[in-house]
Amino acid sequence: MVIKMSAPVKRILTELTKLEGVKGAIVVSKDGMLVDAVVPVREFDPEDLAASVTQAVVNLQKIGATFNLGDPKILSQEYENGMIVVGDLGDNFVLVIADRTAMVGMIRNEIKKLRDKLKALV
Repeated sequence: MVIKMSAPVKRILTELTKLEGVKGAIVVSKDGMLVDAVVPVREFDPEDLAASVTQAVVNLQKIGATFNLGDPKILSQEYENGMIVVGDLGDNFVLVIADRTAMVGMIRNEIKKLRDKLKALV
């Protein structure tokens, strides 16, 4: 179930997808529910992605707690053919999916820049 958000949320997610190599951006609640998404329909199932990534984020939160590091703010995982970058939004998080041409630093900076706007909207 996708919870349709406001046009400003869509604009922010669309802004993220304009970065080089970015394939899609989604907002996910911390309980794994898809809030909103801007992704190519045929390439990704945003609901499956939301559920899968949520479990990984929960596990990384546990690791942070175990070592007294606090909650993760930005997580990135690189794969053979691309990467995902996850930014904390309080009760939600934003997930960016990118191919190998993307620059992880650019994505991380954009998430940091847009975080407060997104937090206020979701």
